[in-house]
Amino acid sequence: MTRLLDRMLSRRDVGYWEGLASGAAILTTSYGSPDREQLLPQFTDWARRAYSTNGVVFSAMLIRMLLLSEAVFQWQALDDKHLFGNPSLGILEHPFGDFSHSGELIVRMEQDSGLAGNAYVWNVPGADRLVRFRPDHTTIVSELVQVSGGGQYRRKVGFFVQDPVKAAQRQDDGQFYPADEVAHWAPIPDPVAEFRGMSWLTPIVRDVAGDDGLTQYKIKYLEHSASPNLLIKYAQKLAPATIDSLRERMTARYGGVDNAFKTLILDQGADATVIGNSLQQMDFANVGSAGADRILSASMVPGVLIGLEPLRGAGKGYQDAMQKLANIWARPTWRSLCACLEAVCPPPSSGTRLWFDTADIAALQDGELERGQAALVNMQALLTAHQAGYDPMSAVAALQAADWSLLKPAAVPPPLPAGNVQHMLPQSQPGVTASPLPPSGARIPVGPSSDGGGGDNVRPGPQPVAGRRMRAITRG
Repeated sequence: MTRLLDRMLSRRDVGYWEGLASGAAILTTSYGSPDREQLLPQFTDWARRAYSTNGVVFSAMLIRMLLLSEAVFQWQALDDKHLFGNPSLGILEHPFGDFSHSGELIVRMEQDSGLAGNAYVWNVPGADRLVRFRPDHTTIVSELVQVSGGGQYRRKVGFFVQDPVKAAQRQDDGQFYPADEVAHWAPIPDPVAEFRGMSWLTPIVRDVAGDDGLTQYKIKYLEHSASPNLLIKYAQKLAPATIDSLRERMTARYGGVDNAFKTLILDQGADATVIGNSLQQMDFANVGSAGADRILSASMVPGVLIGLEPLRGAGKGYQDAMQKLANIWARPTWRSLCACLEAVCPPPSSGTRLWFDTADIAALQDGELERGQAALVNMQALLTAHQAGYDPMSAVAALQAADWSLLKPAAVPPPLPAGNVQHMLPQSQPGVTASPLPPSGARIPVGPSSDGGGGDNVRPGPQPVAGRRMRAITRG
């Protein structure tokens, strides 16, 4: 209680916390009951609509969560970059209890940061487990630090967690947690705040709303018999009651999908005119794909990975798209996540850091041909290093770390090769490789192949014309 009062008094004196930076910071609207935790909790109205009703947003976030969750946490030595594990990683391998795994932690943090821009994980003292804080219940508390000699800066001192709905009902007084017990992940910084992050959905709120509007337009189009609007004109003036009656009768008989394609029959003097545009006339497919492109651009997920390649015309293969997502977004995100989680899982020594292992992620593995070519190049590099007089084990370490300064001279240099040195694996040369017959071998006798062939270098003498005709008749 003393620690809580001290922190709260400090915050009151300073008069500032992250919630005051912008209106989008503190989220007070949740999906469903305020006292209820659901499988996919939502934090704001627009994030709820985007995530739960927009297929493009949901698919992009799902691809991001599934890819990130496949990584395995490891320690990495800073000197030679090798990965290793020890029992201290247990809190990340089973973050929420014995039956949880690291993938659940990664999915939760990516989900929170994707929707609210921030993810909070508390390391429970003495419990060997982590607890997730809802971002819409968490306020970042900071204090102003004066520097001797002039200058000042803000320092994050902790987090105040309180359910705003229960607080309004005086059912939740809130709880303060010091900064050294909580891992705060904000992969995209908010430009108007010191410590808070920003959701990648924030810049595309209007694009999501536009995509939802097109979906509603399509639904309304189908509800009205999948046809444009109709204008019915009469030559004579109609009473207001008659107009209302005609409208209700038209809606009852011809409105809705169930009444589509029915024959329209009008009274005498009525003239039906089609107004408005159809889906084809308004180029609905291209307009919808433009909105999807802008959403996917913000998510960094290529359209081919979520099945929109025919719509977007990406023209690239799955492997190229996956490598682009991994190199531009996933690997920097893993690096940022590992640096954040060191607050709740500190490295065992100063020469190590928390890192990620992607060796078992099938989506990032090259094809069989690419792996074979890479193995051939690696073997040629090792052979070259051995022939150059370097220790084989140091060559393997240098190749794995891509650091050629790790090469060490071999204790016993290899013998000097005779002739030209070829620093590559032996390969057969093109051309004829058959061995000739020995001189003492028997030869097949060669004779004339035809009457005039001269196979034995003897040509027959000239024959008279009558003789050639007689031979031709005999053969026939």
